[in-house]
Amino acid sequence: MAKSDKSFPFIIVAMAMISFLSRLLTNGNYGYHRDEFLYLALGKHLDWGFWSNPPSPGFFSWLTQYFIGDSIQAIRFFPALLGAATVLLTGLMAREMGGKRFAQFLACFAIMVSSAFPRVFLMYNPVPFDVFYWTLFAWLIIKYINTESGKYVVALGVAIAFGFLNKYSVVFFVLPALAALWLTPYRKLYTSRAFYIAVSAAFILVLPNLIWQWQYNFPVISHMEQLARNQLSNVSLTGFLSDQLLFNLSVIYIWLAGLYFLFRSPQGKPFRLLGWTFVGILLLLLLLRGKSYYTLGAYPMLLAAGACHLENWIGHRSWIKVALPTISFLFFALLSPMSIPYLKLDNMVRFGQFMVNDLGVDNLLRWEDGQAHALPQDYADMLGWEELATLVNKAYQQAGDRESCMIYCSNFGQAGAVEHFGQRYNLPRVVSFADSYVLWAPQKISPAINKLIYVNDELGPDVAALFNSVIEVGRVSHPFARERDTQVYLCSDPKNSLADFWGQRVAQMKDLLNLPQKN
Repeated sequence: MAKSDKSFPFIIVAMAMISFLSRLLTNGNYGYHRDEFLYLALGKHLDWGFWSNPPSPGFFSWLTQYFIGDSIQAIRFFPALLGAATVLLTGLMAREMGGKRFAQFLACFAIMVSSAFPRVFLMYNPVPFDVFYWTLFAWLIIKYINTESGKYVVALGVAIAFGFLNKYSVVFFVLPALAALWLTPYRKLYTSRAFYIAVSAAFILVLPNLIWQWQYNFPVISHMEQLARNQLSNVSLTGFLSDQLLFNLSVIYIWLAGLYFLFRSPQGKPFRLLGWTFVGILLLLLLLRGKSYYTLGAYPMLLAAGACHLENWIGHRSWIKVALPTISFLFFALLSPMSIPYLKLDNMVRFGQFMVNDLGVDNLLRWEDGQAHALPQDYADMLGWEELATLVNKAYQQAGDRESCMIYCSNFGQAGAVEHFGQRYNLPRVVSFADSYVLWAPQKISPAINKLIYVNDELGPDVAALFNSVIEVGRVSHPFARERDTQVYLCSDPKNSLADFWGQRVAQMKDLLNLPQKN
């Protein structure tokens, strides 16, 4: 058990504030991310669940839009705040494990100059919340180890529930942690009153979401099946393991020292539960072919542990205390364009070419299709959206009548972008079958609707067959956008009722996805 430090953690708080301010100053470059358009939409349709998400992302989106706004800087406020909170908790973990000032500084610094975390806390999505919750879980476990107070167990149960309501992947932390308990003296928790209070509290908090899943025939299962077919099939063992090294390359010596601290150091022995939890997380994700970034929330506890070990190893050798952070910062500076989009687009493309051609590193440019591209996928997903909305407005102006027109988009990025930027054009309703948009798709539309603005990467044969007139209005031309060549069509003069066609398609799609036929 580490000796508790009662002094005010000035260094930790200062580092957290620096983290928060630095993220606010660098989070407005390029544009909205594809996923952010979905979460903006979730905030307009509050519910106890969504197609691919629990309710929390929608709630915090609503909170942001209602009190701050929907600008890029506004929707990225919470990610910046969560980044600062993660820095704070990482420093506090080092403090709880016996780390003095240098360990606390190094733990916080490691989060700030990691190759992965600056991008994690850049955009609004469930991932920054997820990393924060995992870090909170680890901090509460350490607090329990140091105090053996049941209140931290109960707090952990509540935190796990909130984490579950944000992203179901918290089970990748919880299951290994529960298994790891059996390998440590803390297995006594299984018979404690606090443990069952924590489990009960967690169950009560997540119950509304479970009921929602039941009412909608558990769409999370269909979503996971789609994810496994379209994305997880591209996950390889070597790619997963190499990503673990590259994610935190600039601070790799710290988290490796953290593993040594937890498994070999006498000072770290009380916290070995965290070491076994990390091993379990890796094994579980390897077994299930999980995405490599699912592990990111497990690294703050290793960085805190490693900072403690390095502080003990360095002792009074002041030059090493200067050298190690300097080396980390230089590595971070080298890779920082991959984490923070501060380079102009042309320079970013050249930097990517330098990474591949000169350094032989393409992992950070690899997309979900398993291929390396000119830009990181997240950056490519920030481009082309306003151009798309402009094309849709051009089609709408040609259609000429709001009451007889409907917009269909093939993916949620398109739908969300057209909704968001379309506010300035007063565009008609946007519909889609992508992600949670399928839940909001109207079962019936007005018989007066006889024009369809169709957005897709190709013209669907069923749509082409329905209309006598199909005009390609334009296509996204941005050379580096993931949406490049997305086409916008104005379809008019239907051969048969568009309302009947739409009703049939909605019924077919909901039947395919095992969703209840309502709306």
